[in-house]
Amino acid sequence: MPQHLETTVVKHLDLIRDKVSNVSDEFATLKVNLDVPALSQNVKSNADRIVIVERAVQKVEQDLVDVTTRQQGQQPTRGVQAIIDKQSRSIEELKAKTIVLDTKVSTYEGIVAVLNGQIERDANVVQAMERERKQDRDLVESLERKIKSQDRIIALKDVALAEQDLRIQSLEMASYDGVLVWKISDFNRKRNDALSGRTTSIYSPCFFTSRHGYKMCARVYLNGDGMGKGNHVSLFFVIMRGTFDGLLRWPFRQKVTFMLLDQNNREHVIDAFRPDPTSNSFKRPTGDMNIASGCPLFMPLSQLESSRHAYVKDDSMFIKVIVDTTDLN
Repeated sequence: MPQHLETTVVKHLDLIRDKVSNVSDEFATLKVNLDVPALSQNVKSNADRIVIVERAVQKVEQDLVDVTTRQQGQQPTRGVQAIIDKQSRSIEELKAKTIVLDTKVSTYEGIVAVLNGQIERDANVVQAMERERKQDRDLVESLERKIKSQDRIIALKDVALAEQDLRIQSLEMASYDGVLVWKISDFNRKRNDALSGRTTSIYSPCFFTSRHGYKMCARVYLNGDGMGKGNHVSLFFVIMRGTFDGLLRWPFRQKVTFMLLDQNNREHVIDAFRPDPTSNSFKRPTGDMNIASGCPLFMPLSQLESSRHAYVKDDSMFIKVIVDTTDLN
């Protein structure tokens, strides 16, 4: 072993130098490609390698001391002395590099610690923002649900108000003497709706033969119905279920007269009929209203365009329905 150590000093030092050089190259690469997640692992690995290098250097120094001790009293040859001097300088250089590497490792460890701390703080900030965002999202969803609920409530109230308005209008326009005067406004639009099939018929407001009498209404087809479809105005009479039906005489037998009023007061279109007592249209209603009955060929559509008459004027038409109440108490 002493002979081996004496003859392989140069080889051992060369191996140590190569090892230190590799470590230095790895640190240079690490510096260029700084990857925080991998940096901690590389720092630990290089620190372990430095410890190994220091141990190897200490071993070589010890070997040199042993060789020197054995050769005391003997004058070293010039060649051996030169090798020893050279290797001593190499050892000093390695020590200096080791110190530099220790300093770099400490610096990198500090950088890694700072970066880890910053990453941890950023992660906490992100988590806090996510929690705040979730709370905001939950709040928005809650508000949206409340708004939808309020919209539904408002829509229901609007429908209820519209129904009340319609009921009030019907009561305001209702007559109790068996005579209905019905103004059909916005005639052209309603006529176009009838032509297109969007709204084929229109119901009039209800009217009564008396305060406690029959409840009735009219129904008009502006583009005709049945035999009159497409060529006549069709006009019908409808018995409706009323509050006092239990006190009235059934079937309904009163004469009904239809009039389409000429707003020039020249020639009204008039037709009349007496109810058929056997028809279900004139029996006591079991539903909201009976089947309409009347005049499908009440007036030719071509007559609406008469220049001599004004059946439609200012986009309005007037229909009058008269129910004979002379024999009703």
